Amino acid sequence: MGGGSCHSRIELGDVTPHNIKQLKRLNQVIFPVSYNDKFYKDVLEVGELAKLGTKMLNHVLNICEKDGTFDNIYLHVQISNESAIDFYQKFGFEIIETKKNYYKRIEPADAHVLQKSLRSPCAPPGGDLQKAE
Repeated sequence: MGGGSCHSRIELGDVTPHNIKQLKRLNQVIFPVSYNDKFYKDVLEVGELAKLGTKMLNHVLNICEKDGTFDNIYLHVQISNESAIDFYQKFGFEIIETKKNYYKRIEPADAHVLQKSLRSPCAPPGGDLQKAE
């Protein structure tokens, strides 16, 4: 890996009781509507809100693609969370490694690391071998 300034990383993690306050703060800054405490309680219980997940993910992907300086997006998913893994794979993420004991207080504690490569416009064409299906 070259140590160029081109390698900015964005990490997206699961919502847990430990980071729900951060999510609250983020939502207050990003979204014009404010959610009540019940919403966050439900988020924790559901674990994954498909509609909101899709909107936020598209938002992040659009920003990254417009920006053009991001090579990859990484995220961690609990290995048992098959619906989330399917969800991200639909967006072109792939599992690149599995981290043992990534989570401290939930079982299973292992997490898949998913990565989506962003073809940056500055890359020379023909640089990658995969042909579009």
